[in-house]
Amino acid sequence: MEQRESNQYWEVFETKVRSLTERQQRIIAYKFCLLAEKDLDDLGKGALRLVEQLTSGHVSLQDCESYREQLQNRLPDEETSAYSPLIWALTPHTAAYPAWYSAAIVGLNIVDLGISTFPELTDLTKGILDNF
Repeated sequence: MEQRESNQYWEVFETKVRSLTERQQRIIAYKFCLLAEKDLDDLGKGALRLVEQLTSGHVSLQDCESYREQLQNRLPDEETSAYSPLIWALTPHTAAYPAWYSAAIVGLNIVDLGISTFPELTDLTKGILDNF
């Protein structure tokens, strides 16, 4: 069952989210990160504000790198933490890691944290898409 749900989630990202603008893809990542907001400390909340600013494109690459580094240094070994979605949301858009893929990984982290399920995130993504 979970494999089918995961496949449906990825299908939405590969067929619908992939063709959006980087800004729209980052909005999806930000909405996913909001689901983990209650589990964030001050560093995480600062990173969340930066992710929000990324949705409007008014953030320096240095600021993103600085926060990503700080978050990575505080990650527990071999575990997903509330920092994990933020790290992916702050990942620069590159050919290797396009923003749509990073946004999808943010969602995987949210599922791994037990905050949401694939069907819930798929529905949330479709709702966000309907507003674009």
